[in-house]
Parts: sequence; structure tokens; C-alpha cells
Amino acid sequence: MATDLQFQLVEVPNNGFMSDQPTNGFIIGTNEVILIDPGDEPGAEIYLAALAERGNPKVKAIVLTHSHPDHAVAAARLKHELGVPVMLNPNERPVLEQFKGLTWDEVDEELLGGMTIEVDGGELEAIDTPGHAPGHVALFERSTGRLIAGDLVSGHGTVGIFPPHGKMIEYFASLRAAEALHPRLVYPGHGPTITDPANLFQQYIERRSLREREIAEELRGGPKTIEQIVTPLYPDVLPQFRRAAGATVLAHLIKLETEQRVSHAGDEMMTAAWSLTDEDA
Repeated sequence: MATDLQFQLVEVPNNGFMSDQPTNGFIIGTNEVILIDPGDEPGAEIYLAALAERGNPKVKAIVLTHSHPDHAVAAARLKHELGVPVMLNPNERPVLEQFKGLTWDEVDEELLGGMTIEVDGGELEAIDTPGHAPGHVALFERSTGRLIAGDLVSGHGTVGIFPPHGKMIEYFASLRAAEALHPRLVYPGHGPTITDPANLFQQYIERRSLREREIAEELRGGPKTIEQIVTPLYPDVLPQFRRAAGATVLAHLIKLETEQRVSHAGDEMMTAAWSLTDEDA
């Protein structure tokens, strides 16, 4: 099997709170290529220009690690202009219903864990990595150990896990699954390539585990709302990121509740008072 599969990184700018974190997309292959995560709306023009610079090689498919707008919106236009299929995990369907830009009807092939995508004699294997999104998939070239991680990790630090689609318990499992691959090079969804990933996934697990312990410690003083937990745990958070911090705390609490370590009073989780169970108190 060939081990010189060409990876071309393509950065696509973002707006809003992601404006300082372009999305890392890819053109994989040489004479026949696949496009991975073409990003938000500007990505269509950027990818078309990149393909033109390479003499417009044949495009086999557009592959999406997940369907958040900063990774997937441009896929709709590229699909129609290039006449190629879009591949996405079916668990992303409820996420597509939340955002504009790409619909499930425009998805042509289901991308499932264990599938392989062949390009120019090399191949990428789809690895199920839910957590950040319900159908998140990473792409792994086993022959070289290169991993296109999507938003499983970030070159800028932590990754947001936002309910209801984001699930912390799945994210922990996905980090462990990626660690078991022993990748030699990791391309995150945002930020610089990680060239020494030996302890990368364990560091993410430890960071999330530490946050979990901090949340439990806050609850040892008695029931608290998410807002009351966010204030001491994120003392320097900028106003535009406070909602994201609260959503991440909620994701941890839902995981802890699944493990029967915390409980909440009331129906609305974001405003409910959360408390430790007797066993953890």
C-alpha cells in the first residue's frame, strides 16, 4: 500500500466567536482527491481556487468529520458545483436540523466507523469519535499514523462539549479510542498540527477529569446552579464565552448524573440546583 498519500491543509476563516480560529480542512490525494471539512461559506471559493491551482484534479467525494457550520456549510455548494457526493455520519442528522447551510437530503453516503476511503492507492479509515458531536468521525491513515482529528482535539486548547448534541461521557470514550491508535501526527480541527502527540489524548482526559473534580468540589458546599459553578471555575472568562462555559459544565454534570454521582432538582437543567449524591457528598 502506498504511504505517500498527499495531505494538503486548507484553512478557512470563520466569523463570530470562532473568528480567530480558522477551520483546518484538507485536500487528500494527487490525481484523484477527496475534500475534508471545507468549512463555512467562504470555504467553497477557497477550495475551488485550491483545486484550480492543482489543475482541477478529479474529486471523488466531500467527507465531513461532523456537521457544525464551521466545518460543513461549504459542502453544499461544492457538492453541486463539482457534482460529487457528500459523506457524513447519520448520527449528525439532528445537528443538521439545527443549522442552515447543508441538509440531510444533500448527504449522499453514510460515513460509518470502520469504513475505508481509498484515494490514489492510499486509504483513510473512519474512526467513530462522538462527543463533540453525535456523529463525529476522525480519519486515520494507519500506514503513516496520520490522524485527521476534526474537533476531537484543538491546537488552541480545549474542545467545547455542548448538550444536547455534545456528550461528555462519549467524549471521554473517544479520547481513549484515539489514544489506542497511537497516531504519530495529529491534524486538529483548528490550530497548528500536533507533531508530538504521544501524551496528547491522556492530557485531554486529565484536563477533563480535573474539571470534573473541581465541579464536584464546588458542590460539596451544597446545591448550586450552573451559573454559580461557572463563576469560580472560570474567573477570567470573556462575556462572549460565558454561555459556552456553562454548557461545558452542564455536559460534565450530565455525565456525573449518568454515573449517579450528582442529581438536580427541577426540569430545566441550566437553572436547576445541582447536588452531590449521598455517596459522593
